[in-house]
Amino acid sequence: MTNVEVAGGVPLVSVMGTPRTMGNHLGQRLKPKLQVLAQYLLEQFTAATRAAGNEVPPRAVRDLLHGSIAAATRLEPGLWMELESIAIAAGISDEDLLLVHGYGDLLSTYHCPVPPSSSTFISLGAPHTDTGLPRMVLAWHLDPALLPYVTLVRRLPAHGPASLSLTIAGVGPVAGLSEAGVAVAWNELRVTDGMQGQLMSHLLGSALCAPSMEDVLSRVQMGPRHGGGALHLLSTGGERVSLEMSGQHQVRLLDPFQSAPRVHTNHPLHEEIVRWSAHQGEQASKTRLEVIASLAIDAACCTPATICSWFGLEDREGSAASRLTIDTGINPLTTVLVIIDPASKTMHLRRGGNSAQLESIKL
Repeated sequence: MTNVEVAGGVPLVSVMGTPRTMGNHLGQRLKPKLQVLAQYLLEQFTAATRAAGNEVPPRAVRDLLHGSIAAATRLEPGLWMELESIAIAAGISDEDLLLVHGYGDLLSTYHCPVPPSSSTFISLGAPHTDTGLPRMVLAWHLDPALLPYVTLVRRLPAHGPASLSLTIAGVGPVAGLSEAGVAVAWNELRVTDGMQGQLMSHLLGSALCAPSMEDVLSRVQMGPRHGGGALHLLSTGGERVSLEMSGQHQVRLLDPFQSAPRVHTNHPLHEEIVRWSAHQGEQASKTRLEVIASLAIDAACCTPATICSWFGLEDREGSAASRLTIDTGINPLTTVLVIIDPASKTMHLRRGGNSAQLESIKL
């Protein structure tokens, strides 16, 4: 079964059943969007490789992606069955669906001179939240052309934990919450050592299928990877982990004070991953990190509404978010904010650029 609602200005699609049943329903519901988006991203990708002086024909891209199906299947067979069923129901090839699922990773694989998709991750410890419990935040600063495709998906599988995930057209998740008590989000990093293997979004999707934090950690470290990212985990009990990954290297960031705020944007912090960074858009990313980190450090009993104001989603003239926009070029009108409270299994969601209000949704 499927139904469509709206949460915080973002369409919510709910599916239940076996992986193939859920995939079939998602593909049917999102068919028009997936068909248009797959064609648009293929055209964008072709232009990006041309700009890199290495124009890649669509057939070569699909051949590369076809070779990654085996890696996706090994990581999480049920998740691949769902994706395969989405493709069938949407009337597109598996390879075109994977292009949508992992578009940014492919830009790294082919060394395209395109900055990473902008995002700001925040982890707030108990001393900084109004609930007295740890909280995870991801502000997703989208290309305006992609905003109509942002979709929240609630999965109620026949076997395994239920989940909520923020996606592009039902695939390519960027943040999520699992019934197993794990919240996950990631920042895209543009790297130079991407190769055929896993997609970062597929690692995140697999994490939402895992029964425990230990199993999540095992899954998300699978490689090699087409691209890179900083992947963040937060458990119901407050354990948090941040991993920086390039195509062939990964590092767990030190975190001696887990109650202190952590902020991450779209450039690596560990020297091992810095070596493999493509350094696209790094200054804007650093500025965004500095501005948001200063707000997070000073925050006490911070509410979801306060976090909205940090990104200009509360329309407060002269706020810190105004400086953020000026210094980084980030537009609150095309920002989607997701705030996750794993202890209460709740998401707070707000899309900029419309009349939507901040809304909360339970898993």
